[in-house]
Amino acid sequence: SAEAPYRYTLVGELKDAKGRTVQTFSTIVGFRKVEIKETPAEKDEFGLAGRYYYLNGQPIKLKGVNRHENNTLLGHTATREQMENEIFLMKRGNINHVRNCHYPDAPYWYYLCDKYGIYLEDEANLESHEYYYGKQSLSHIPEFRNAHIARNMEMVHATVNHPSVVIWSLGNEAGPGKTFVDCYNAIKAYDTSRPVQYERNNDIVDMGSNQYPSIAWVQGAVQGKYKLKYPFHISEYAHSMGNACGNLIDYWNAIESTNFFMGGAIWDWVDQALNKQDSVTGKTYWAYGGDFGKDNKPNDGMFCMNGIVRPDFSPKAQYYEVKKVYQNVGVKAVDMKQGQIEIFNKNYFEPLKNYQIVWSLYKDGVCISKNQPLQGAKNIVGPREKGFYTLPYDYASLDPKSEYFVTVQFLLGKDMPWAAKGYPQMEEQLRVKGADVAAPSIATVAKNGKAMKLSVDKAAKRANIHGGNFQVAFDLNTGAIYSLKYGSQDVIKDGNGPKLDAYRAPTDNDAGIGYHNAWFKNGLYDLQHLVKNWNYTAKKDGSYQLDFTVESQGKEGCDVNYSNRDRDPESCYNFEKNKHALTDADLKFTSRQIYTIYKDGSIEMQSAIGANRSKVILPRIGYSMVLPSELNQYDYYGRGPVNNYNDRKTSQFIGWYHSPVAEQGIMLPKPQAQGNREEVRWCAVTNDNQQGVVFISDSTMSASALPWSQQELTLAAHPYQLPKSSGTHLHLDAKVTGLGGASCGQGGPLTPDQVRSTPTTFGFIIRPAVKSELGNIVKVSATGREMVKEVMKKMQQNQQTSGLQIAFASSQEPDEGDAAYLVDGDPSTFWHTMYSITLAKYPHWVDFDAGKQKVIKGFTYLARQDGSLNGCIKDYEIYVSNDNKTWGEPILKGHFEKTAKLQKVMLNKPVKARYFRLRALNEQNGQDYASGSEFTLITE
Repeated sequence: SAEAPYRYTLVGELKDAKGRTVQTFSTIVGFRKVEIKETPAEKDEFGLAGRYYYLNGQPIKLKGVNRHENNTLLGHTATREQMENEIFLMKRGNINHVRNCHYPDAPYWYYLCDKYGIYLEDEANLESHEYYYGKQSLSHIPEFRNAHIARNMEMVHATVNHPSVVIWSLGNEAGPGKTFVDCYNAIKAYDTSRPVQYERNNDIVDMGSNQYPSIAWVQGAVQGKYKLKYPFHISEYAHSMGNACGNLIDYWNAIESTNFFMGGAIWDWVDQALNKQDSVTGKTYWAYGGDFGKDNKPNDGMFCMNGIVRPDFSPKAQYYEVKKVYQNVGVKAVDMKQGQIEIFNKNYFEPLKNYQIVWSLYKDGVCISKNQPLQGAKNIVGPREKGFYTLPYDYASLDPKSEYFVTVQFLLGKDMPWAAKGYPQMEEQLRVKGADVAAPSIATVAKNGKAMKLSVDKAAKRANIHGGNFQVAFDLNTGAIYSLKYGSQDVIKDGNGPKLDAYRAPTDNDAGIGYHNAWFKNGLYDLQHLVKNWNYTAKKDGSYQLDFTVESQGKEGCDVNYSNRDRDPESCYNFEKNKHALTDADLKFTSRQIYTIYKDGSIEMQSAIGANRSKVILPRIGYSMVLPSELNQYDYYGRGPVNNYNDRKTSQFIGWYHSPVAEQGIMLPKPQAQGNREEVRWCAVTNDNQQGVVFISDSTMSASALPWSQQELTLAAHPYQLPKSSGTHLHLDAKVTGLGGASCGQGGPLTPDQVRSTPTTFGFIIRPAVKSELGNIVKVSATGREMVKEVMKKMQQNQQTSGLQIAFASSQEPDEGDAAYLVDGDPSTFWHTMYSITLAKYPHWVDFDAGKQKVIKGFTYLARQDGSLNGCIKDYEIYVSNDNKTWGEPILKGHFEKTAKLQKVMLNKPVKARYFRLRALNEQNGQDYASGSEFTLITE
């Protein structure tokens, strides 16, 4: 097994007719049994009857990646040293499975997988993707039959004796035809010891598979909704392009809840770039599609850069998420007041031996008791068993004003080929307790100090406040802090204080689902801010309160070419295409920003943020600022140390972390949004003398500190093209949209992980910081939350909504193609009929509910806005109903143009109805898909 890969040396002799030894040879062999068998419920761990995949009698889980052979200098040639490094990286990352995509690999690779324990799916060198899967597919053409069979059998003959090979694959995306039946039969005539998989036609092989299913589909499948009749392996999922791999934990929570699913292979292992030298600067960079001259077409742009490790095999953030999600142990809290925890051994063969299991206690992010040995009645937990342990801390003596976490680690008990003794192979963090006593209010803590003076400079349009050891100025045009100085240290200069921000440099997943189109069209990359009203109040405690109402809208909208196919370096990644002025009908934010300035220089900011459109998916909502370059050291208390997002954070533990701002950037082949940290309580930016400023959330926030702006990240095609840092770009956000997996198939961030343009409150406290005193400086709580709650309620009442709801949809792609997207007010999302589970056929229809009977005069239909017109409806019929049961004959028949522009249709005469059906009859390109971005009714 991959858990303990026992191997044996088989020695053979070749003798001549006289019995003399002519040749002696040896090879490495292993023994294991792979089978698929029916399992009654009473013999299944989860009490479910089914047809399951077994290895050596156990229904194992394949925790895998797809692997291409790639070397930045040698192309598709991997050296032995590189292959060894890859295996060790996988073992350190708890990866036990590789799909050899999409061809057999170098012989030494199989030797290493046998030796160190990697379950292999060996795949024939067959792909005819561009012929797709209809009548033209080579899988239907008799002339190609022998070539298909030959390529499969060459693979089988070459690697049949390797015990690491536990699945044969007939090929990849090469059509569903009869030729593959012949391939299957040829393999089975030679080898019956392994099952055969082929994702394009599950009906002809031994096991099921698909690619890039949505989270919703997998969650439904493990519950038996789709009546799968075979063990299921997700041959490609979690497309790891750029800053990616959202929701990996959601996949595996589902996969590990049943034996119907045996696992899957992430797409993919390593970014497939080549080293190239810039002809002007001489700098070497990772080149991808479009970087190899004017004739570099067709190309796949960034679509070959999908690894969980970079081209040089340094881990991306998603590698650490994979390591955590794939680990073979589960740790749960039982009763943290008593220190009681549960440990579950997820192995199928090996006990939890050869580990030193230790625990550490953290107070407010700082370790106060490190690497205490775990002790309990059960020293070694057997495979698929649980052990219960008590951590001997004294709960009653814990500080009621602090929060505590415990980290349990499984350290290697001896040196292994892939890591030294003490390496944390697996780990988990558990919350012990939160702060039972609220920190003192900022109004109480910050009331001491010299009296302040406020003056208004009408010419400069600034409000200036001078305190004993600080100065702050507010810009009366924008409502932002114009400058802030603590002692001799400039903290904010030149109008670079906190301003509302809703933009991030698009990730590859953002571009994959088309979210970025709406962000550019609405000018989110360059919001302009205008104060509509302001006033100030001198408070009895000596503080001042400045109250601003601010409108924020893009300066102008544009289109940005983020295409990953046939990338043209001259036209990609700029804001100059189709620039257009914005109107009041375009997305606009209105915020109420209330600043309270205290005598000691502390500043509390509370805001209520609303928009004129309620359902637009935003990349973030919060405030950004640019701090002086000398504030180059970053401390924060939140999830870390690796950058994380709300759907990719399970591997990152709550703690107090530090790094230079320069190291917060992550080197991705195409710069994009990066550096975010979730559940941040506070963050501080200081100079080399450990003095600066700290920002304390009124609850928790998302935060990042980078050397570059989001605009600069957007415009750069490669890291070396990023400009010299202009300062520390700090983002403090109420929420940041997750990553999802829309660069291929999975879909965008799940609804709970999205930021919508609905009313939001957010606040933070600004205080002067000395790093050695941060632990005390941050122990304050906000006082002004109530001031903005009523404002937010009014925003919720006033915000516009369409009022149109979905009553029924004949077909929809789970999660990513939900019919509700037709009425969400966001052109970047779209309804799409089902394609991942089965390809739904025409006709398709959607029933809309207007909420009450209305006089309907017409409707509008907007096709998807992501650059593709797949599913764009051609011919249609319109029906109406008042009871959602009786529909009668169509009241209108018509056809849409093949365009992404809004199409307006008026009925022959107005009609009174509550329910409205759009019945699509066919698609512009003759395919079976249907889709649409927005649908509205025109009513009296």
